[in-house]
Amino acid sequence: MIEVGVESIGFSVLQRDAEGTYHLAASRCPRCGDVRLPRREHCVNDGLACETILLSGKGRIYEAVLITVPPKGFDRPFWTGYVDLDEGVRIFAQIARAEGEPPPSHGQPVQMQPQEIGTRSVLAPVFFRI
Repeated sequence: MIEVGVESIGFSVLQRDAEGTYHLAASRCPRCGDVRLPRREHCVNDGLACETILLSGKGRIYEAVLITVPPKGFDRPFWTGYVDLDEGVRIFAQIARAEGEPPPSHGQPVQMQPQEIGTRSVLAPVFFRI
């Protein structure tokens, strides 16, 4: 199984902590505090070397849309959208919808859980409502 980001940007956007739990790995500038996802080696504002931080994965749905005609690599419709994370970054990712649950909507709180998505079994961040 491949982790999301490895083939497109050269590294995974997911990282495990000491207990083995996956988190989104971002960067933070030690001078200005700018947080970026995916992580950067240097701050886009002042060029200083950034540190890697692990994000909580908690946030709120900014916008969600149902993809009814799945692209190549996906075999069924799915929900996706933008999520504003508590640490101040916005991510575009899949949003889970359980059977019988209403469609995701703006402002709903969510938590990231890595899931295998697509027909290639890519491990990616998926957001579940909490």
